[in-house]
Amino acid sequence: MLVTQGLVYQGYLAANPRFGSLPKVALAGILGFGLGKVSYIGVCQSKFHCFEDQLRGAGFGPQHNRHCLLTCEECKIKHGLSEKGDSQPSAS
Repeated sequence: MLVTQGLVYQGYLAANPRFGSLPKVALAGILGFGLGKVSYIGVCQSKFHCFEDQLRGAGFGPQHNRHCLLTCEECKIKHGLSEKGDSQPSAS
């Protein structure tokens, strides 16, 4: 938007007789916002795909499990969690 305003100010782009540089600056802002969103889509999708194999809270995502958060034996077996694998090393 600043570049567009500078181009209008320097005379490289003609200002609108009624509204001045506002239409061109607004269009530059809208296009910049849209291009920024489009360029970030891949990054955003990859962040959500990283969570597929991780524990999800109740109500999150299409495969959420409202009644169990990997505490029942069936879910532990399904997700490859066992009593041996869950144990954390002690601090002592």
